[in-house]
Amino acid sequence: MTAHPYRHLGFDPVPGDVSVVSGLTAKLQKSARTIADAHKMIENLRSGSSWEGDAAVAFREQLDGALPVNLKNAHASITRAATALAEWQKALDGYQERARTLDGQAEEAKGNIARAERQEKEAAADPDLGLAGRTFTDDAELRRAQARLDRATEELTRAREAVSGARTAYDDVIKRARELAEEHGTGARGTARVLRDATDKLAPEEPNWFESAMDWVGDNLTDVLGAIAAVAGLAALFFAVPVGPVLLLVAAAASTATLVSRFSDPVVRASLKDGFAKGEFDADFRSNAVGVVGDALGVVPGAASVLRGVNGAVRAANASAEALTLGQKLASAGSKTMTVAEKIRTAENPLTTWLVKGAGDPRAVASAIDTGVAGAGALTGTYGVAKNVWDEIRKPAAEEVSTGMDGARAGTFDGAAHGSTLMTTIRPLAG
Repeated sequence: MTAHPYRHLGFDPVPGDVSVVSGLTAKLQKSARTIADAHKMIENLRSGSSWEGDAAVAFREQLDGALPVNLKNAHASITRAATALAEWQKALDGYQERARTLDGQAEEAKGNIARAERQEKEAAADPDLGLAGRTFTDDAELRRAQARLDRATEELTRAREAVSGARTAYDDVIKRARELAEEHGTGARGTARVLRDATDKLAPEEPNWFESAMDWVGDNLTDVLGAIAAVAGLAALFFAVPVGPVLLLVAAAASTATLVSRFSDPVVRASLKDGFAKGEFDADFRSNAVGVVGDALGVVPGAASVLRGVNGAVRAANASAEALTLGQKLASAGSKTMTVAEKIRTAENPLTTWLVKGAGDPRAVASAIDTGVAGAGALTGTYGVAKNVWDEIRKPAAEEVSTGMDGARAGTFDGAAHGSTLMTTIRPLAG
């Protein structure tokens, strides 16, 4: 087979070598038969019908493991793959036969185009076309000239229509060839899926790095989400509009996801239940309880921004004399949510404000305190992820310190700031 067997189409819509597929199919079928024979022999040995004695008993004990099952599964998988390849071989042969037919039609269409273009060129060169615009004094001569001009013009028009028709016919052939290419691609992908599925009962492949990473993230999702919330909350302090409020909302969304993930863990629920019901206030209970409280507080800025933003948008819509579309209402709610988020981000923490009274530069000191508190949260959140990566740093004392820092932060600065935000949100919503 040449590198480009469909030169009149200009591309290969059905790549593939039927002989290669046929050879591979035959090899798979032979392998399946060999495995079937091996499985039959193993089953005969296990049944004791062809071998007796102590040695046979000892040998059969070794065969009672996974070997018979693996042979059976391998036979089923390879048979399925061979069947899929045999079907693809038949389909590919049909695709290529259709491609050869289309290539022949493309050759014919190209020939028609060439002939039509020659006729158009000849018609365009007819000297009678030059009679247009000439002046004749004799009426008979004028009528003869007009007839010759009309004939030449009609010939040129027909020639041009023939060129257009020939090109349309060629374009139609190319269109059908591209449709054939799509059909071929769909069939090839379907066969590839069957071949991949055929390996399901064989020995599993080792997961690649991405799959391993996703598995690790799934196993440690709560800690990962908590770290994202803490780092986003810290970063929100350093950026102005529009990045700052967006990061604040990201931190709140991550806190919400962390809270849901934490409560979805039956181990966490059991630990909290045992603590309240049985008084088992151990390290796990303290860590989980502090985590739940911290997550819940982290939700407040985002929830408050959305609630106040939507409330403001609803009031503005009700006060407007014009009827607003859904898109306009959503845009208004989004804009007001961002505005509220920025106000919450830059709002003073009541506890911090009280602590810095009398300081030489209370604003700078308050900013340093808030940044340090947020930084401590990012530090403990990062540790929560890191200890799941490196077991060497997973120490009970370090985890107790981390829980203590989170608890102290939640009970003081976070509690004051988010409590103030919550009250500021509830008052206008309550009327």
